[in-house]
Amino acid sequence: MAVFVESVVLAVTAATSTPPGSPTPVALLVAPPLAALVLMVCLRSGCWRRRSTLLLWPAAVCVLYGLVGVDTPAAARLVPGLISMAFVFAGLTQPPWRSLWLLVPAVPAFVVAWGGLEGPVLQRTTATAVMWVIVAELPARLITHLNEQRAELERLARTDPLTGVLNRRDLVCRLEASSGRSTVSVIDVDGFKRFNDTHGHVAGDDLLRRLGALLACSVHGSGDVFRTGGDEFVLVLDEDEASARRRLEELRRWWAATEQVTLSMGVAPGGPEGLRHADLDMYGDKRLRRAAEQVTESPPPPRHSPGGSSPDASEAEGASG
Repeated sequence: MAVFVESVVLAVTAATSTPPGSPTPVALLVAPPLAALVLMVCLRSGCWRRRSTLLLWPAAVCVLYGLVGVDTPAAARLVPGLISMAFVFAGLTQPPWRSLWLLVPAVPAFVVAWGGLEGPVLQRTTATAVMWVIVAELPARLITHLNEQRAELERLARTDPLTGVLNRRDLVCRLEASSGRSTVSVIDVDGFKRFNDTHGHVAGDDLLRRLGALLACSVHGSGDVFRTGGDEFVLVLDEDEASARRRLEELRRWWAATEQVTLSMGVAPGGPEGLRHADLDMYGDKRLRRAAEQVTESPPPPRHSPGGSSPDASEAEGASG
């Protein structure tokens, strides 16, 4: 809208400032506002998705200025701000250094409007070209810097600072977007509090970092990893449940061979309820593995002889006899 208003103002100024008897080019009056209006419509409709295409409008302004300078140089000299406006627009919409392409149509147009490459014109053209680059590059670099800062802030807001994986900020949206062809997995570290109490919180943080790196490497390109709690991670995988279980079992075997603690895992089909079902499956896996460990660690029951006394008791009686 600002470009359109400024184009109209410049066109009206050219029409009212032309010396009496000198014809004002119709292109100078109509083309800039019309081009700006077309630009507004294109931007509003979203038909131009690539930023490089927006450079066509300021380039057209420079070419138009040169054509007007060939036809009526006096009229073109009244509105040198058109080219400056084109460079400002390029600086606001393009990355750094891309505005230099505008010098190709802008410098010849300026030279034509001001009467050729004579001494004063050459100096004026050089100074004006430097000004054009400055007014384009300053906003371009500032906007690029602000965009980089915004992207970094968004990355920090979405990333767990300890492990480097995603936090739970986008987990709900990711679960809602997942379909039945994807799976949700919940992974929990067994005995993490006991590990912390034994080895210290620094060792516990290192353990979580290693687990986060392992999970991120394991699902790279096929899903996302989220840290949802102290020692709990959630994986959203773009594969079926059978493939997800095979992947997680292989991951658990590798982890058990290199670490002092084990992992409990749960898998469920994707969808809004996938996290709840995977969490229940993980707790079921934890109970089964804990029961199996208790059976393995418990001592065998004493063996009894047919007469009701144990072998040790029989041996004791024989020794006393």
